[in-house]
Amino acid sequence: MIHPDTLRVLSQLQEGDFKTFENLFNTHWYELYRYAARILGSTADAEDLTQEIFCEVWENRNQLVIHASLKSYLFGVLRKKILRRFRDQGIQQRHLEQFRHAAEATTHTDDAELADTMRIFLSQIDFLPPREKEVFLASQIHGFSVKEIAEQFATSEQTVRNQMANALRKVEPLVKKLLS
Repeated sequence: MIHPDTLRVLSQLQEGDFKTFENLFNTHWYELYRYAARILGSTADAEDLTQEIFCEVWENRNQLVIHASLKSYLFGVLRKKILRRFRDQGIQQRHLEQFRHAAEATTHTDDAELADTMRIFLSQIDFLPPREKEVFLASQIHGFSVKEIAEQFATSEQTVRNQMANALRKVEPLVKKLLS
């Protein structure tokens, strides 16, 4: 059974009561942050994930369904985000290793200019935001479809298309320069 306080807070959030949201934030932020920092080993990542949770709570307040206490709900969301972060980092690392391996294989060819081009290209890809880089590598290097990438990253296909377009827009000038 859901505690009456949880129902009250949920109702107030759904009505757009920002003061209730601030109270929720102030009550649980530090505890969530501390837990995430301990698991992730990074205060910056912990802060990002904790902030994401509260942004999503506010943005999705009308669709929130909570079957436990607010604290349990928030920690459950945090645990899922941490697991997703670990999964995404593993996927990203595999993509980068495969791409670097391809670049290293290229460096052993007689075409030193091509190897230099690949090294420059790889170094520039590292400047993309993390998710754009992951989407770019999954699409352009590994040949995954938009649908496959969306499923892999648990996001919408439109989000993947937007991230891909942003990555291509940022990489395109470099590719033109390298190929000219």
